[in-house]
Amino acid sequence: MSDHKQHRRTRILAAAADLFAQLGFDGTSMGAVAELAGVKKSLIQYHFASKEILWQAAVHHIWSKRNNALPQYLDQLMLAEFSELDQRQTVSELCKKLLKFTFDHPQWVNIMMQQAAIPGPRLDWMIETFFKEDFAKGKAMIELAQSRHQLPQVDAMDLLHILSGALIYLVNVAPITERVMGVSPSSERYINRHIGTLMAILNGTGND
Repeated sequence: MSDHKQHRRTRILAAAADLFAQLGFDGTSMGAVAELAGVKKSLIQYHFASKEILWQAAVHHIWSKRNNALPQYLDQLMLAEFSELDQRQTVSELCKKLLKFTFDHPQWVNIMMQQAAIPGPRLDWMIETFFKEDFAKGKAMIELAQSRHQLPQVDAMDLLHILSGALIYLVNVAPITERVMGVSPSSERYINRHIGTLMAILNGTGND
């Protein structure tokens, strides 16, 4: 595929991900995606035979962006011989990386929550395509961090949900937080403090 065609396809998938995340599957039309992407509707229909296929391609697109954003810290954490850096700090940096990515690309969380709210074939597809692997990798990461005394010795899946919830909730309520408190939760200073507080709670290192 030429660079021009690849760029155009990426633009279409980014537009589709934005609209599916904002309006849901039923509220998004091929025409709206074409308009946002700046291409003809016929071009989208040529490359994507149905809205379902376009939706799946858009979800793949945003998941790939998420996965590409994380490997540096995840690979460091998963290496058995990893010992030169502060391991606890690496867990913290991974959380920060995921939080920053989610602020910049909330589509993956919005689409995930949409499908979880209305379980059906699309949720089943996401479970088989993404979530089973995500859960397995997340659990393995937690268990490895626990084995190195980076995280408390509790049920790994419970802890994975607690960590994920603390990160995703902050993104979901960011517009409320900013209006009430007058600060931006997406700022580096706020993210650093939020993750620092979370790690302190989990490791019992907060002030009495």
